[in-house]
Amino acid sequence: MRRLILALGLTLASAANAQVTLDELDAAADAADGSMEEFRKRLNDPDPDRALAVLHLMVSKGDPDQRRMAIRHGLQSTDRAIHATTIRAILDSEPTLRVTFDPVSAEPSIHFARAINGNGGVIDEDGTGSVTFKLTGYDEDGACWTHTSYDRCLMRMRGDEVSLLFGDSWGNYQLNGAGQLEGQQAVNQNLTNAVIDLSE
Repeated sequence: MRRLILALGLTLASAANAQVTLDELDAAADAADGSMEEFRKRLNDPDPDRALAVLHLMVSKGDPDQRRMAIRHGLQSTDRAIHATTIRAILDSEPTLRVTFDPVSAEPSIHFARAINGNGGVIDEDGTGSVTFKLTGYDEDGACWTHTSYDRCLMRMRGDEVSLLFGDSWGNYQLNGAGQLEGQQAVNQNLTNAVIDLSE
C-alpha cells in the first residue's frame, strides 16, 4: 500500500512539474506570431502580382507553418484570383488529397463500388465512398496534374474551377465556404455529390 501511495505521489509531482504556465504560453505565442509577421505582411502586399507570387511560393514550398498561414489566407479570401492561386499552389505541392463521393441515388449500381474499390478507396456504412490520391506533378503537354496510378490527366484547372477525372468522366468543383472543393461527379454513371478536402 505504501508503494502504491508513493508511486501515486511521484506521478502527481511529475505531472505538476510538467505543467505549462500562462506566461510560457504567452511568450511562445508572441514568439511564433512575431516570426510569422513578415510573411503575413508579404501576403498582404499592396501590389497584387507580388502578393500572388508570395502566396504561391509559401503554399508550394513553405514549411508547415508558412503553408498553413498561406492556405488559410488564400481559401478565406473573397478574391477569385487568390482562390485560383491558392488551389494551383496546393496542387503544385504534390499533395495527398482525399475525395468523398456521396451517391445521389439511395441504391447506386455495382459499378460505383467497383470504381471506389478499384482505386483503393472505401465505402462507409452510409454508402459514401472515399478515395485518396497522391499527385505526382504537372504535365505541361496535357495541362494537368497526374497521379501515381494514372498514365493520363487526373486534375485540371480553369480559373478557380477544378476538374477531376474519376470513374469514366470528369467532374467540376468549386471552392465552398469551408475551404473545400465541392461539386458533382458521375462515377460510372452514378451521380454523386463530391468533396475534395484541401486541408493539410
